Amino acid sequence: MSDLNLDKPSEHIDYTLEPAVVDGADTWNVNLKREPYEDVTIRFNNVRINGEEQSISFTFDVVDTQDPGVYNTDNTQLQGFAGEVLGDILESAIETGSLQKKDSNDGHQSTADDSPKSTD
Repeated sequence: MSDLNLDKPSEHIDYTLEPAVVDGADTWNVNLKREPYEDVTIRFNNVRINGEEQSISFTFDVVDTQDPGVYNTDNTQLQGFAGEVLGDILESAIETGSLQKKDSNDGHQSTADDSPKSTD
């Protein structure tokens, strides 16, 4: 049994996901709820997972904030919290089988489970 990590962000407590449409494409906004980011909404862009190096790199935009001079993509504390939130989102997506990936070499988009589905 693993220890409970109270510092780890959790959906519905520290952030919520909100569907959005950008340039005709479906995406998700992430509304941050943990202080001091409770009025900040971000959207993840490119997320790259490097299995060989066991690393994740990502970019994000701040799509809404009450204080754009402080909470922007240059804010290293916001970058760190965004990374923790992304980790929780990815962990949940892997657990539920809802993770979608886009292969960078061929543009093919697939889901975490590409097995045939029964239509019974």
